[in-house]
This record gives sequence, C-alpha cells and structure tokens, in this order.
Amino acid sequence: MIRYFLILALALTTTLQAQESIQNPVAYFDFFNQEHNALAQKNMEYLQYAVHSEDLNVIAEKRLALLEQVQSTQEKVAQVPEFDNDAGLKSTMADVLSTYEELFEIGFQEVETLKIESQESFQQMERYLAAQTASEQRMAEASGRLLAAQRRFAKANNITLMEDGGSKSEAEQLNALNEYQRDIFLRSFRIGKLNANFLVAMEKGDAENLESIRKELVQAANEELPAVKGKADYNGNTAYRDAIVAQMEIIRDLATDDYPAVVNAISKGNQLTQADVDAYNRAIGKVNQRLNPAAEQVNTALQNLLRSNVPKPALRGVKQI
Repeated sequence: MIRYFLILALALTTTLQAQESIQNPVAYFDFFNQEHNALAQKNMEYLQYAVHSEDLNVIAEKRLALLEQVQSTQEKVAQVPEFDNDAGLKSTMADVLSTYEELFEIGFQEVETLKIESQESFQQMERYLAAQTASEQRMAEASGRLLAAQRRFAKANNITLMEDGGSKSEAEQLNALNEYQRDIFLRSFRIGKLNANFLVAMEKGDAENLESIRKELVQAANEELPAVKGKADYNGNTAYRDAIVAQMEIIRDLATDDYPAVVNAISKGNQLTQADVDAYNRAIGKVNQRLNPAAEQVNTALQNLLRSNVPKPALRGVKQI
C-alpha cells in the first residue's frame, strides 16, 4: 500500500463539514490518500502480528478493530461529493474498501480458523499459509487498483507523483517478504514436525513407529536441505536462511547418527545392556544440548529479517504543476 507525502502544506480536516467543501484537487487527492494510509499502517501491523503471534484472541481483536476502521472510512468516503475531474478515484476507493471489508470480516477470519490447527501437521500448516497468502494477495491487488486510480487522477489534474521508480508498493514488499520467509519456514516445519513426532513416540515408548519415523525424517531432511541452501539472500539478509539450514542439519544428524540408539534402546525394553543405556543417554544429551539453542538462533534471525525489511513508502511526495 503506497503512501503519498504532500509537499504542499494543507490544513485539511477530516470532519464531514470540511469534506463537503473540498474543491482543490490536491486536497481531494490528499483526503483519500490519508484515509488509505491510516488503514495501510494498521494493516501492516495486523498482517505481521497475525502470522507471527500465537495469541488468537488478540489477533481476532486486531482484525475486528481494523474492520471497524474500514467501515468508518467507508462512511467518510460516502459523504464526500465527487470532484468534477475525479477520474474514478472515489469509486475505486469505495471498491477497495469493500474488498478490505470482506477480507477482514470473512477472509482473514477463515485464516485464523486454519491457524488454530496449523501446528498439527505439515498439510494443515501448508493449507493455513496458502490461505494467508491468498488473502494478502487480494489486499495487494486492491491496493494496486487504488494506486492506478490515484495515478489517473493525478494525470487528469496536473498533479505530479514523485515516485521512487524502482520501489514496490508496501503490500508488494510485504508479500515478497512473506513469500520468501514462508517457503523456508514450511520446509523447516516439515522436518521439525517429524522430529517432534519422533520425540513423542520416544516418550510413549512407541517402539513400533520409531524406526519408520526416523527413516522418514532422514529422507525428508535430505530432500529439503538442498532447496533451503539454494535460496538466495533477501535484500542482503542470509542469517534466517542459514539459521534454518543449521537447525535442519542438526536434526538430520541426530536422526542419522543418534536416534538409532534411541530406537534400539526402546525396542529392547528390559533386555538393555550398559552399552545400550550409554548410547541412549548420549543421544538424549545431544537432543537437549543442541535443539533449543538452534531454535533460539532461528527466532532471533527471523526477528532481524522482519525488522530490517519493514515495508517502506514508494513515493517521496506530490506537487501540483
């Protein structure tokens, strides 16, 4: 969602009385731009929070607050008389707001429902992230429609948009960041979930499934690691990718070199030798020593990736010719 910054100093109030008297094309443009920017800022906060927080109640509260703001903006826009040379700006803004209303009332609510069970399996996580991405793409498309309308209005009213030619809209930047991060995360989630399944089976003494899970884990790690290692940097950031690679390699090595001792010990039951016990204890020691630090490194790298790639406005301002 692109933000425009006016070079002209305008004393613009958003009360309905002031809206009714908007005559200057720059002031008219600025009204719609400011209203959209206010939504854009809260939307960026919501989308990042919705993806990276596990507090579903707070996520829902933020979504409903954003829905309320969209509906309030709709009321304001509806009461603004259309400018003589509007070039479709008001109608496009109304259409975009309708899309936002539908997304925050229905689309993202469905995403939140999928998030509840997303940790249970790779397939459920995949469905959740696909739904999140689809809703975000609709947001970006709506934002793009408004940008096109703003450009048409600017051209029709001799207003110059001072754009950074190489930059993307805020929504496009966020979508690109999420696409990069989610592709890496989903591959690592597959490995992490299999590893968690192995540890649960170990705790339950489920000797029958342990070896099959271990073999599946080794195979999955060997499949996913080359793909993650082959990912390029994101705006120069390689730390998140590398932290995920390190974590996956630790799990693969455990599954290859140490988990066989766990399978052996649990399969033997009461027939253990001292060598079996020692091998089992060494394996569990490595699990305790290596997995948590690796997870902390991933979390730190993720936070740094997000903080250093906050979507930035693509425009430096506007001026009237």
